[in-house]
Amino acid sequence: MTRPHTPSPAEAVLPFPSLITTPTDPAGRYVLGHQILALTDQLGNTNSPAEAAALLTHVLEPTDGLLARVAEFFEAAGEKAKESEHDDGFDLCADLEDVALDLRTCLNNRGDAVERMHALGDGLQPVAKRPMSSAPAPAPPASNRSGHGR
Repeated sequence: MTRPHTPSPAEAVLPFPSLITTPTDPAGRYVLGHQILALTDQLGNTNSPAEAAALLTHVLEPTDGLLARVAEFFEAAGEKAKESEHDDGFDLCADLEDVALDLRTCLNNRGDAVERMHALGDGLQPVAKRPMSSAPAPAPPASNRSGHGR
């Protein structure tokens, strides 16, 4: 007799399979990754810079865009690691907060890409590229961020 299938953490969180499958995920378990793959395909099939800019907004919008939300995800994962109260949990929290900061820095440094893409379609002179800042991106609004220093 076979044992019932025990869902992986990814299946437990997102129990419905994706309609999209890939050679590396034939069961369609990684729904969120497949949604990004679909967005990437949609971007590749746009007919104008304006259409591409509309899709870029989904990724680069500073509050609700993909990069902002993925940064929040890593911050939440860091907080969950810290809850273990193990030394490695605090170290992992710091590492995950670094990932979140890297994503916010990327967002801060490339936030003008939507306007620049629009300018390509308008036949206008593209918006001047903002100089890359070496300063870290501003942190999101405070939400009980008690960090563990390194």
